[in-house]
Amino acid sequence: MEQIIHAHDIHGYFDGLASYLTGSEVLQGSEHKILLSPLLGTGSITRQKIRPGIEVVLSDMTLQEDWKQYITEDQVFEIHYCFSGNTDCFVNGKSFSTDVRPCNVYSMETTELYLHKKSKQKYQCLEIRMSPEQLLRYFEGENDYAYVQKWLQKQLGNITPLKDTVMLKRAVHEIVNSTYQGAMKRLHLESKIMEMLLLVLDNGLQGAGSWPVSKIKKQDRERLYAARQLIEERLENPLSLKELARATELNEFKLKTGFKELFGMTVFEYLRDLRLEKGMLLMRIDQLNVGEAAIAVGYSNPSNFSAAFYKKYGCNPLQYRKST
Repeated sequence: MEQIIHAHDIHGYFDGLASYLTGSEVLQGSEHKILLSPLLGTGSITRQKIRPGIEVVLSDMTLQEDWKQYITEDQVFEIHYCFSGNTDCFVNGKSFSTDVRPCNVYSMETTELYLHKKSKQKYQCLEIRMSPEQLLRYFEGENDYAYVQKWLQKQLGNITPLKDTVMLKRAVHEIVNSTYQGAMKRLHLESKIMEMLLLVLDNGLQGAGSWPVSKIKKQDRERLYAARQLIEERLENPLSLKELARATELNEFKLKTGFKELFGMTVFEYLRDLRLEKGMLLMRIDQLNVGEAAIAVGYSNPSNFSAAFYKKYGCNPLQYRKST
């Protein structure tokens, strides 16, 4: 199937796509769901409007034939997360595949985008789409406005991968599995979108050289980001503070004070939060029991994991697991 879609606002892409699809449609408030007809495949595409200028599109489908999509959009900022299925994308002479990079961020302005989705593959994708103006509204009246605006301009026409961290996985999972309804669901989804935007901006602006987050020297800032990455990579077997300082060529004082200033928490707090978040995902998604989840994230004593979990989330992990 060949689709040519001209979107004049942020919601035009889904509306244009809907015109090509035959099948049953379900409209419930701000949610619009299209069930594919047997001629096109199986599954569905759902669009949830959060507010004018922000929407979430979730695809869960298997196609009967290849889709070739030629898309022109006036302005869009998108975070695209692919769980399964390989989409080939071509824009401005550049190409990428979701097989290689599951999460990508891009910003377009009157740009032609070509997407190729292949038949007989299961496509499960989450798209968070917003207008650049809506993104900038979150920074109105703040000194940060100019920095975000400058970053968006540099991002135009580019496709940037976002590291698939535990924090990102958690936000994505909660968007896809939100159990709220109506206005409460829109509020919940927007809060998760804000978490993802923080990860995107943190990833994109930390190297911009103009983001006024601290007075830490550039070289030390790069080493602190390297320290954070080492923490994320070694949740189950973390380095001691001394080993982490040595590995990143920082002294312990700079590591401790710089990490707190740059990321708003201590090294220990960051490690603990990541472990608890991963443990929560393991219990919810992989259905591990409390002891198994504790060991998987580096707690040798499940009772210590339970105590830390209760302190952070206000319930013990056994109660949480039973509720999922």
